[in-house]
Amino acid sequence: YQAQADAGTQIFIATDEDDEPVAYAMLEQTGHLDHLYCHPDHTKEGLATSLLETAALYAKYHGITHLFTEASHIAKPAFESAGYTAMKKRTFEIDGVEITNWAMVKTIEPSRGIRTA
Repeated sequence: YQAQADAGTQIFIATDEDDEPVAYAMLEQTGHLDHLYCHPDHTKEGLATSLLETAALYAKYHGITHLFTEASHIAKPAFESAGYTAMKKRTFEIDGVEITNWAMVKTIEPSRGIRTA
């Protein structure tokens, strides 16, 4: 992941009470949310929601107006809850295994600058 971070990809990490990483999201400068992962022992704790909110805030304050992703069946509800809209269901094969995911997008309202006198 170092090469992606060096290229400007933001990596957001959620940790447990022992400061161990248990979930992460990767946001490219184009607005593509490339990864959203949560360790199975830590699902249903709001970590995906927090990571998606953090990515949206980052996008807002860095002038990214649209976020987009390819969400799995498992991740789709988390993205929908975070305001993403499913645009297209995609089915394809990788090494003979059928994969289905959804192309999803979210519009980010621009940030209003704060000026001081």
